[in-house]
Amino acid sequence: MRRELYFPLFSGILFFSAFMSFPAFRLVFLCLALPGLGLVARAGMTLDTPYTNRGKTDFDTALQLLNPYGTWSKINGKWAFTPTDHEAPYTDGRWIYTEYGWYWKGRLPHSWVTEHYGYWKRGANKVWSWYPGPYWLPEIVEIRATSKYIGWRSAAVDEEGNYVEPPIDRYSKADEWSFVTLVQFANPITPDIVAKPDVAEKELDESTDCRHTYLTYREIDRPGPHPADFADLCRDGGMLAPPSLSDEAAALAPPPKTVMASSTAAIMNGTNQPALLGAQIDPTADTRKVKYWITMSLPTFWTAPPSDAKPEEIYLYRPDFYQDEDGIARRITLWFNPQTRTTLKDLLGEIPPSGKTTATTAPSGPATPAIPASGDDPFRSPLDDSYAPSPGSTNHPVNSSTKSKSPAPSGLNTSTTNQN
Repeated sequence: MRRELYFPLFSGILFFSAFMSFPAFRLVFLCLALPGLGLVARAGMTLDTPYTNRGKTDFDTALQLLNPYGTWSKINGKWAFTPTDHEAPYTDGRWIYTEYGWYWKGRLPHSWVTEHYGYWKRGANKVWSWYPGPYWLPEIVEIRATSKYIGWRSAAVDEEGNYVEPPIDRYSKADEWSFVTLVQFANPITPDIVAKPDVAEKELDESTDCRHTYLTYREIDRPGPHPADFADLCRDGGMLAPPSLSDEAAALAPPPKTVMASSTAAIMNGTNQPALLGAQIDPTADTRKVKYWITMSLPTFWTAPPSDAKPEEIYLYRPDFYQDEDGIARRITLWFNPQTRTTLKDLLGEIPPSGKTTATTAPSGPATPAIPASGDDPFRSPLDDSYAPSPGSTNHPVNSSTKSKSPAPSGLNTSTTNQN
């Protein structure tokens, strides 16, 4: 800095310090500053880094996007979604490794919600159905392994990630498990490569719980095998994030010289400094590292990833739902019966409204699906104030010029089913 600028700068600092020492002046300063902060907030500026905020939405968004791919019904008193393809969950996609650990990247159009919220359960008719839930997870499965195979099965978990089902329900039906070889685990998976039931039964009987410890600034216990064991088995490189130019430069650089510590002070600096001060790292811990994917959040389902996305970033639509599990059930009921709701007890089916159709009998037709629109609101719910079905029809919105990106619901199976 030029010498002639020192005095004005120093004088300005002293003047501001003296100005703020008087309470009245501080009050004036706050009155001037707060409107400016309000303008920033109204302009939509936040301190969040773009694509890191997951955002929130009603479960109506999921109902809209699930419309073309299956039907809803009540199974043992709970709403469940049954896809028309009847594929077993987590069999069409691939496993990739992220900062959260193993993440299932499904290829089905409903994978974003059905394979990351809630849980799946197979009924007595051997058909899989999805039970919605409010919490997002990178994978919701239990993983077991042998020396040659790795298998997984959808698992209902609580808020803490603990399994809800007892062991007898998780291990008594081997055909509910998807087993693949180690090479297949590291590459794209399709339903046709999953092991046959007789092989699955043998592998499940010999399998053990599969977990690994990944070392970052601390040891993190995670489900599934260590990703470093599969780096050489992945043919297309998609399981791990591609290396950046800085990663390649670091790989070519000579390793740092090891400093022999001759005192306690020397141990606490340089290359001998621990990753976390005070942390006790197991000397036998697996210290292997991999280039994992970094998950980013899209604000809407229809938002495309940015053009300047980094190679190691994967962009997902994974919103927080406003509703909890009970609220989701109420939204589904309202979705198919928007004209029959009266009170909360009527909605829950505790007191059937007199002379009206209940949630367990066939309604006149499914509610009008949400319509994607331009702007910040990605859809228009049929439950908002603008909903008014056209005369004699419940499947088309009033504004016929607006077309939905998804067709109307393919149907509602309203018969109450008991499946074990």
